[in-house]
Amino acid sequence: MHLAICDDHMADRKQMERLLGRESDRRLNTTGVLYVDSFGSKESILTTPMIYDAIFMDMTEDGCDAVELSHMLRADGTDVPIVFCCDKVDYRKSKNLPDNALFLDKPIVVAELTEMIDHLLSIKNSKAQKLEFRNQTDTIYLTENQISYAWPESNRHVCIHTTDSREYTTDMSIASFCGTLNKYDNFILLASNTVLNMRLIRSISMFKVTMQDGKSFRLGFGEAKILRKSVDACMEKLAQGEKAQEEEA
Repeated sequence: MHLAICDDHMADRKQMERLLGRESDRRLNTTGVLYVDSFGSKESILTTPMIYDAIFMDMTEDGCDAVELSHMLRADGTDVPIVFCCDKVDYRKSKNLPDNALFLDKPIVVAELTEMIDHLLSIKNSKAQKLEFRNQTDTIYLTENQISYAWPESNRHVCIHTTDSREYTTDMSIASFCGTLNKYDNFILLASNTVLNMRLIRSISMFKVTMQDGKSFRLGFGEAKILRKSVDACMEKLAQGEKAQEEEA
């Protein structure tokens, strides 16, 4: 699990680094290593790619408190839990707290920190895994369910169309893109090198497949039959998974 500390109190920041380091050592053979980055200013964390599973935060200096910074991070697309570490400021009483806010009291109690890490791990494990795509200026994080279809713009670029009608161009070949999706059974590569999320197909005719958003793609001779079989298998596996989850519940 990747964690960030954002605390403008140097002594507190160093203490949290030590506590998380010891917590990581205890978890080495159980839940795994904790990877920790530490920041002492809002500028440093705002310019860092948001790769974290949770952020521990206490900011009171430099004209920017932790709640204000948390909203900046949310505006940048960070939706991970933010653990407000309460000391001079009791963030529980703050107005306009962001979604997914948690709280710890300073000085940090080891048992409470351990309990918090367990909770953060359960949140992480329950969330859909995000896939990372890059271009020259941005890093894009998407879940497999957000990807509707994709096609190569060139030998080195793939355009991804998402379920919320956004499009992202990534610096990768269509082969690399398919490799990223390799463990997911709901994607299929057409003869035209277009990749489709089979869960989002609306209809299939002899020479055309139409997605739920109305976008259509041409099919080669005999490709419709293969696609129908693949979609049927995909939906059957999805139904089996949902049934298994209901039985476990």
